[in-house]
Amino acid sequence: MQNYSLLNFSVFYKMGNFPAAINAYSEAIKISPELPKLYINRASCYIVLNLYDDAVIDCTRALDLLTPPVEANRLSRVRTLAKRGSAFCQLGSLNSALEDYELASKLSPDNEPIKRDLEVLRAQTADNALLQEQSTITVS
Repeated sequence: MQNYSLLNFSVFYKMGNFPAAINAYSEAIKISPELPKLYINRASCYIVLNLYDDAVIDCTRALDLLTPPVEANRLSRVRTLAKRGSAFCQLGSLNSALEDYELASKLSPDNEPIKRDLEVLRAQTADNALLQEQSTITVS
């Protein structure tokens, strides 16, 4: 990675100045748009600021860059899928979130936090499906 010391994105992030960190990551992306880590880290800032649509976009871009899917980028793909899944949850897109968490779980089957989140998500999607089914019956 090129030297981004002038951009100080990690300093802004650690200080909790997420808008400044987003700006710094955006500048770094202009310089090196091929680096998935920049998109992943900017997505983290977006999530903290409840900008979930932007987080999904950045995670998707990072996943596009993390190709081909090889062992060397497996953990980055796992983290990015979980991050995007979390953003999808916040947006109420539980099926999309479930897909991302299932992929992350397949890539990292021993990851306990992902297993726990996946169990919760499966229960939520089952509850939602039941509620939709009941509301359809009620309306009919």
